[in-house]
Amino acid sequence: MLISSALPLLLALAFAPAVAPVLPSPIQGGQATDRPADPVAVCVVAPRVEAVQQGDAIGVVPTPRPVVLVVEPLLEIRLERAGRVVWRRVANPGEVITGPMAWPGLPLAPGEVVLLRLRPEQAGPGSFAHVQLIGGSAARMAQTARLMAAMAQKPSAWLQAVDAALDQGDVPLAWTLLYAPSAPLSPELQALRNQVLKQGCGE
Repeated sequence: MLISSALPLLLALAFAPAVAPVLPSPIQGGQATDRPADPVAVCVVAPRVEAVQQGDAIGVVPTPRPVVLVVEPLLEIRLERAGRVVWRRVANPGEVITGPMAWPGLPLAPGEVVLLRLRPEQAGPGSFAHVQLIGGSAARMAQTARLMAAMAQKPSAWLQAVDAALDQGDVPLAWTLLYAPSAPLSPELQALRNQVLKQGCGE
């Protein structure tokens, strides 16, 4: 299984004030503030994302309800649609947000672009890393749904599907399957999740 070649991406994302407008495209992320900000490492495991210019990240998601998993503890996470905050979670005082997070609110529509704002534990109030997510095509989402339905609760089938996706270089699908809420309970699958999370974004 090609886990080492599919490590999640280390995002050195510059923080931007929360009052900044929603970025119309990833390449304008560095223009969200009028003064330099110190980059802070944010390792997004799921969904699979790629770095783009100016410190933002972007990912095309093959499922309408992707699980969100970040290595670093978070103080706050926001979901924005069409420039509006539609969901927000803030850690209680003295606590942090960790572990996989189920997709909040309405599912992603094919081609829809949403913005995740992530505030890690060390970030000040109003400072967020930006991750843009794009819903995959209707055909891509339907194909993923059919695959998961066909595998039902067979751990061996899920492991084989993850392996096949990695062999094909389809890391977004591999991680979608690995962290899918509908995946069966399996020591092997859990061990693989633990391995991916432990490796994080590599060195």
